[in-house]
Amino acid sequence: MTTPFLGRAIIVGGSIGGTLAAAAIADHFREVVLLERDELPIEPVFRKGVPQGAHFHALLAAGRAAMDSLLPGFSDHAFEMGAVRLDSTQDVMRLDRVGWSPRFESGLEFLMASRPLIEKALRDKAAELDGVQYRSGVEVAGLLGADGRVTGVRTTDGEELSADLVIDASGRFSESPTWLQALGYPTPREEVVNAHWGYSSTFLEVPEDWDPGFQALALTAFGDGALTPESASRAMAMWVVEGERRWILTAQGSAGDHPPRTEEKLRDFISSIGVPELDKALSQVTFPEKISMWRDTRSRLRDFAGQSERPECFLTIGDAWMGFNPVYGQGMTAAALEASDLRTELAAHLTERTGELTGLAGRYYARADALIKYCWTSSNTLDHRIPGVEYTVDGVAQEVDPTSSDFSDRLAAYMALDPERYVRYRETTQLLRSPEWLADDEIVDAIRERWDELGKAVVPR
Repeated sequence: MTTPFLGRAIIVGGSIGGTLAAAAIADHFREVVLLERDELPIEPVFRKGVPQGAHFHALLAAGRAAMDSLLPGFSDHAFEMGAVRLDSTQDVMRLDRVGWSPRFESGLEFLMASRPLIEKALRDKAAELDGVQYRSGVEVAGLLGADGRVTGVRTTDGEELSADLVIDASGRFSESPTWLQALGYPTPREEVVNAHWGYSSTFLEVPEDWDPGFQALALTAFGDGALTPESASRAMAMWVVEGERRWILTAQGSAGDHPPRTEEKLRDFISSIGVPELDKALSQVTFPEKISMWRDTRSRLRDFAGQSERPECFLTIGDAWMGFNPVYGQGMTAAALEASDLRTELAAHLTERTGELTGLAGRYYARADALIKYCWTSSNTLDHRIPGVEYTVDGVAQEVDPTSSDFSDRLAAYMALDPERYVRYRETTQLLRSPEWLADDEIVDAIRERWDELGKAVVPR
């Protein structure tokens, strides 16, 4: 551990993004205080401040690796708590616009767990770090600032807390633009994509020694060109989360076609997608727990990286910067990779400018922005083919091109033709590998030459 050069850092939010940010900076501060509006539970259970916590969560391979780097022992601790190992290709059945994904042993391992378990495992490891402390039941109302810097926060009960660095990790409902505006700074450009998704989720009980032929099953909505309205707008995922007999089921509906809350209607909703493998699996499981619903699934990008004017000593991370449509499973991983970038840039910055944080926010945003933009583009390409999708920039409606997925469909079909190439592709979608190779002339030319042939892989359903 390095010798701390700085006094106190305050992190707004004690969830996954906040915990990983604390791990990223703990070596350089005597005190890292995470202010969390909720009362943080002792056990890995759902809490009000994380409304998406009752629904399925995917931790991509790169996210898990980053978490283990930031908080060594995270994966082992999560497995001890009940998380499950899966092979990314062999144990998972995926159905998208180009059909069922190939299945074979890849060695690319998933860690499967519920959101509350992942969050609790991370928080347990972060609590072992010197100087890191969580304060529950504290809500931040605004920022303190002077001389071009953020100097602390003000809570809703009037308490003012000074800090050398403030990080907003308060999630999808972050008030950072309002807080910055109150200090006289411009708000960041804001893009919003809304395909009007809704979720209904529940935990399942499966038979003892149950073997449905997979440990995870995921179906995407087909979008424009589907044979039925249900296939166009509906999707689902089910997979093992803890132990062998606790699974989660999340039904998803886009274009305002939202899944219901009752078991009978939810089963009918999923059956209407028309996938026999799914119908057979669901006929063998029970729904012992309540069904939870969630409707606010907009993707939102606040371009903090592109701001021409910003205060020093303040930055955002996770959903406070970019909130993804959760259907694409990138949120936790993006937060972990942003935290890794923050750790790298903070260490380099303090090597160059001991004890001085001026310029840190700019270099952090510059480093992490490429990842953010890749995730934004890849997820929204899929949403753009959903009927009725809305895209706005600073509240002004923009045109959406549903054919923007034509190349990505053929890319997926081309990758599936060769196992070695497909593993590299999966590593890319898991954010383990840079996506730059997908734009190589060899790849692009091969797809262009076989455009019509590869297009036949897109079979409407």
